Order: sequence, then structure tokens, then C-alpha cells
Amino acid sequence: MTLATMPAAEAPAPQVPDDEAQKRAIANAVWTDLLWLMPPDRTVTIAVTGGDVAVTLGPPALAPEVPAH
Repeated sequence: MTLATMPAAEAPAPQVPDDEAQKRAIANAVWTDLLWLMPPDRTVTIAVTGGDVAVTLGPPALAPEVPAH
């Protein structure tokens, strides 16, 4: 879902001056504490609402084709 197709109820809140600093702090925490847990060849999406955390893993990378001899 892109921002253009996002329902109005799910539209992001307007940015406030401290949002950039908070986003950097969250990204830094993910980088230092969680990144090592994530599979390197898959997209990991983490959504947090209140105290609920949802994690989605994207599809695994396709295995390389080995030519038959």
C-alpha cells in the first residue's frame, strides 16, 4: 500500500519538529539491537501500534538456477 492508496484513517499524522529526531533514534535502536536478527536476503517490516508489535517477512530470495550438465 502506498501513501496514495492509503485510506484516510491510516494516513500518517502531520510531522512535528521532533519527529526527525525520534525517527533517527528509532532507526539507530533497530540498527544496534535488532538488525542482526533479520534475514539479510528478505525484507522485514515491523509495525508497532500501542503495545502490539507485528513483524512480516518478505519472500525469500529465489535460489539460483544451477544449469544441468
